[in-house]
Amino acid sequence: MTRLTRRTILFGSAAGVAAMSVTAIVLAPGMTGFLRRVVAQHFGPETVKIDGVEDFITDYAEQAGSGDWKKQVASRLYFSLHGDEIYRISAADELENRFLNTFLTRSNIIAIYQETATEFEYTDVDPWEPSCGLYLSSLAEAGS
Repeated sequence: MTRLTRRTILFGSAAGVAAMSVTAIVLAPGMTGFLRRVVAQHFGPETVKIDGVEDFITDYAEQAGSGDWKKQVASRLYFSLHGDEIYRISAADELENRFLNTFLTRSNIIAIYQETATEFEYTDVDPWEPSCGLYLSSLAEAGS
């Protein structure tokens, strides 16, 4: 029988934490899960179930994740382990604000809530790209 030493216990614990982290990065939803939670918190859980909203969330997460691979891995781990619910960093707040602004201006979610549209539609999800024909014009149509 082998004897457990401090070194063995520490090595085993470190290996377990590393395995959990890798599993969280590979299997967990990461940023898309965070964005789903944001939509559910601000617009209600039924909004996530509207056809097309999941596509918008996925497209936004893919374009937001393009760039530095180290940032992608770190954000995936942070959001997969629900780090935003444990300790909210300012980058998560900025991402949430930018996402909500993009969701409101690049989709027709307002028209859906005003019941002037039945299908969810959206334009380019990149918040840094200019977009013509924003859907916020549905507010003006409903008020007149």
